[in-house]
Amino acid sequence: MRAKTKKSISDSLETKPSLLSHMPFLLQDLWALGGSLPHIISAVSALKIASPKTRVLDLGCGKGAVAIQIASKFGFYITGIDTMKPFLRDAQLKAAEYGVSHLCEFVRQDILEYVSRKHDFDMVILASLGGIFGSFRNTVTKLRRQVKSGGYMMIDDGYVKQDPLLLRKGYNHYKIHEETLEELTAFGDYLVTEINTRDFSEKINAEYLKVIEKRGKELMKSYPELQSDLSDYIRTQVEEYAFINEYIEGALWVLQKKRRDPATNIQKPVSRGADEGRRQDAEGSRSAE
Repeated sequence: MRAKTKKSISDSLETKPSLLSHMPFLLQDLWALGGSLPHIISAVSALKIASPKTRVLDLGCGKGAVAIQIASKFGFYITGIDTMKPFLRDAQLKAAEYGVSHLCEFVRQDILEYVSRKHDFDMVILASLGGIFGSFRNTVTKLRRQVKSGGYMMIDDGYVKQDPLLLRKGYNHYKIHEETLEELTAFGDYLVTEINTRDFSEKINAEYLKVIEKRGKELMKSYPELQSDLSDYIRTQVEEYAFINEYIEGALWVLQKKRRDPATNIQKPVSRGADEGRRQDAEGSRSAE
């Protein structure tokens, strides 16, 4: 594995390179490795996409929880990209278990490399990978190249509750809500919906932490030489979840890429109805807070 790819994986899993080979053991009890799965499924359902030939790209698919659930519930064709071979093997086994192997393709590749080329998916999903592409503006720049005109971009991430200077590694792309929306829609794409994921995130993070602490202690007994790195990893996860709960508001956004007029090749805005839906959903989200 190339050093750049190894660092990319380590950063996405928030661990040291020395622990990468042990992550399948640490995370063996978890299928969904981040991401607000129920909200993602709900958001996909709300789009009412009828075509059975719909193609979805899941970047950083992990063990395939999001991909397989979408394939199972909607019959869409899914391409999942990840670099962790054990995770992809688990994803393939799960796809067979759910009877959707014919709908799922899992590819081992660094997502930074994958998005360097243009694709024409109907939807792309980026769930809980933080600022892997940098700012939200840069993230949308990358995602727009993965979907066709009128396609959807789903980003499961969050924004800063207030406006503190976030010095923690991996959080420099976060901004307050208004500035986040400005970056997300910088290219004239339409914000179809916004879902607040705070409650789900707090619950799932607490469950993740229990599992990681349990498996981490087991691993220390088998590999005492890793005790320091494992202790640091567990401590970092505790600090991470506390930081998120205090400073970050979880959110799932669905954007629709501007359509192009086939006659002029000029980008045209999506119908006003989508814009109205965006405002209503955003207002609903704020009222829920």
